[in-house]
Amino acid sequence: MSEWKNYKKAAIQEMRPYIPGEDLTGISVSERDTPEVGGMIARGADDGALWYVSKTFFNENYIQADEFCCAAAEFVEHIKSHLGSGEEVVCKVCNRTMLDITRQ
Repeated sequence: MSEWKNYKKAAIQEMRPYIPGEDLTGISVSERDTPEVGGMIARGADDGALWYVSKTFFNENYIQADEFCCAAAEFVEHIKSHLGSGEEVVCKVCNRTMLDITRQ
């Protein structure tokens, strides 16, 4: 049996905030979701289809596209400060230690 691995979304998804009380006609909402503040409305790039993304799923799985460069640059600089200190640092993305990551 194959080993499970974690994958990040590589594509950019256009979204806008859900507005409490807005008419969701034409927007797909899963039966298990109750629209709430912090939820997002996603739009398909190829067909314009709309769907609701729960606040929890959005917060756990997305970061705004224009934040990648700044956040990545800050992360790299932060890690550099730990590498020479002898501290063991654990990546919050993959939960591996910096030693494990640099061995590959």
